[in-house]
Amino acid sequence: MKLTQKQVQHLLLRSGFGADLKTVNDYIGLTPEQVYEAELRSCKEITEIKTDMPKVDLMKIKGMSAKQRKVLKEKAREALIELNTRWIKEMVGSDGQLREKMAFFWHDHFACTSSNPLFLQSYLSILRTNAIGNFGTLLREISKTPAMLQYLNNQQNKKTSPNENFAREVMELFTLGRDNGYTEKDISEAARAFTGWGFNKDGNFVFRKFFHDFDLKTVLGQSGNLDGDDVIDILLKQKQTAKYISEKWVRFFVNYEGNQELVRRIADELYRTNYDISSALKVLFTSNEFYDSKNLARRIKSPIELLVGMQRQLHLEIANNESLIYLQRTLGQMLFKPPNVAGWNDGKDWVDSATLMFRVNLPQLVFRSGLIDADAVSYDDNDAFNLRGKLKKLETALDTTSMNESFSNLSFADLSQFIIQPEFESETSNEGFIDQIIFLTSKPEYQLC
Repeated sequence: MKLTQKQVQHLLLRSGFGADLKTVNDYIGLTPEQVYEAELRSCKEITEIKTDMPKVDLMKIKGMSAKQRKVLKEKAREALIELNTRWIKEMVGSDGQLREKMAFFWHDHFACTSSNPLFLQSYLSILRTNAIGNFGTLLREISKTPAMLQYLNNQQNKKTSPNENFAREVMELFTLGRDNGYTEKDISEAARAFTGWGFNKDGNFVFRKFFHDFDLKTVLGQSGNLDGDDVIDILLKQKQTAKYISEKWVRFFVNYEGNQELVRRIADELYRTNYDISSALKVLFTSNEFYDSKNLARRIKSPIELLVGMQRQLHLEIANNESLIYLQRTLGQMLFKPPNVAGWNDGKDWVDSATLMFRVNLPQLVFRSGLIDADAVSYDDNDAFNLRGKLKKLETALDTTSMNESFSNLSFADLSQFIIQPEFESETSNEGFIDQIIFLTSKPEYQLC
């Protein structure tokens, strides 16, 4: 199969965050395999995302004065905003689109937050480094990051008082899926195996053997003096884990309703390759089902997909950090701040009467650097992403040279075909191309990918 423009854009919007017109044109006429391999090669170089937050001895915080704690809290707030916005800018500017899109997917799968920016920096590094590598490695490393251990209370999981939160989510959300082949007894036994997993005052993973339960345990029929790594090995041996991951991929990348035959083929490849992510994704992104017309332009863009994709496709930069934070909050998806351990709901949950109206008006704001009222948003004073009094105007920058090269000579019909993924008919416009772009990106159809 040779890809058409619509099929290329479908692939680049689903496997990444979209691309400019030149990249799309370069891929037209290639096969899905050729485009996928090219996108995979583009992921070889990775830029580390770091904050300027200095390391803090966690044991010394309680001994700080109120003034010292206030200064530290402000530094942490600034670092969290920096981490959030640097990742968005990397999503926009990176050639490694498949890696960044998969890291974004895994951020939802391994939903996590922390008030410690260094914990989240480590968590993000693991997501991005392993995003298209090996799922077993990703699962093991994420399970040992201080952000996740803190978020799911495993720091409090001790032989004398087991805490089941971490073990439950590892089975229910990270591997097998809710109510898929495990019992409450398996969870309690696994919790005993994870006793002693924690982090030290420097925020590094440690196995605290004095808190670990060394007695016999049985998890999913496997018995022994099991520890956390043993439980992860047992979970990875279950074909259900490969099936569960594949089901989530198909719902996220292909169709909300899923496709059991495609799930089976992806799961077979994932399991056969010992959880090689890129090999299994190739089955997905080169399948006939992925390019079926019924699956094109059927997903509602999440807020992050909308913000990143608009910038990538249209040579636009949302220039300051406060603008990026404001837009995430208003649209309903803030990186590093999932609503709960299950992550964000998808699909129609992204839009209601308020958010849809804001989405439709967004192009006028970003292309005209519009005035906004950040104080109109409800804030929690303890929220690290609080912008009260800090933002009055959305700051954006247009790469007018690139926009001219890409769009000035396009007919309105061709511009419509590039910007709007569903089949779209509109009367011819004689306005300038920037006004045409604002008009097209303001249409409800632009919310689909």
